[in-house]
Amino acid sequence: MLCAGQVIDCTGAVGGTALPGTSHDDGNSNTINDTWSSSCQCVGTPTNFDCEGVSGGSALPGTPCDDGNAATGNDVYQSDCSCEGQVIDCTGVVGGSALPGTSCDDGNNNTINDTWSSSCQCVGTPTNFDCEGVSGGSALPGTPCDDGNAATGNDVYQSDCSCAGQVIDCTGVVGGTALPGTSCDDGNNNTINDTWSSSCQCVGTPTNFDCEGVSGGSALPGTPCDDGNAATGNDVYQSDCSCEASTIDCLGVAGGSALPGTKLR
Repeated sequence: MLCAGQVIDCTGAVGGTALPGTSHDDGNSNTINDTWSSSCQCVGTPTNFDCEGVSGGSALPGTPCDDGNAATGNDVYQSDCSCEGQVIDCTGVVGGSALPGTSCDDGNNNTINDTWSSSCQCVGTPTNFDCEGVSGGSALPGTPCDDGNAATGNDVYQSDCSCAGQVIDCTGVVGGTALPGTSCDDGNNNTINDTWSSSCQCVGTPTNFDCEGVSGGSALPGTPCDDGNAATGNDVYQSDCSCEASTIDCLGVAGGSALPGTKLR
C-alpha cells in the first residue's frame, strides 16, 4: 500500500488550491495578472504606474524605499507596494537574531541566563557571587564602585560587572554637557566662538579689539600686562582679558616656592 499525502498550498491549507501558477490578489492596484510564484509569493505584473503612483516610475516591488522606521533597515517595496524593512537587532545587524528576549553573553561569569533587554542591554541574573567575587556580596550591577578615574563620577557596576562612571565636565558637573569642544562664555566681549579647550579652559577667538579695547591692538590673551600689584610678577592677560600674575616669593622669584610659612633649605 502507498502512503500519500496532500500538497500544502501557498496559504498553508492541506490540499488547497492556492498553488504556484494559480491566480491570487497581491493587494496592489498597480499590478495585473497576480499569481503565486514558485516560492509562494503573490506577485503581479506592474502596470504603467509604480508604487508611488508615477506613470512609468521606477518605484516597483523589490526596489528600495523608506518605511520611516529607524529601527528597520533594507526597506523595500513589497508585492502590494507597502514599504517594509527588516528589524535592526541589538548588535546593529539588519535582520539579525540578537533581539530582545534572546540569549547573549554579558561577559560576567557571576551571572546566568543572560538575555537582551527591551533596551538592548545584555543582562544576566546574578549568581551567589557579586562583582567582586564575594559569595552573597552586595557589589551587584547598579551599585556604587570606583573606576579609579578621577575624571569620572557616579561610578557604578555595569551589567557585565565592569565599573564605569560618567565624565565630569569642565564645570565640575558629573555627566554634564560642558565638554571640550562645546561652547562656553569666556566673559570677554572682545572674543567670539568661545569653546572649552582640551584642558577645560574657556577660550575665544579674539576679535579686532584687544584686551585694552584697542582696534587691532596687541594686548591679547597670553601677552604681558601689569596687574598693579608689586608683589606679583610675570603678569599676563588671561583668556577673559583679566590681568593675572604669579606671586613673587621671599627670594624675589615670580611663582617661586619660598613663601611665608615654608621651610628654609
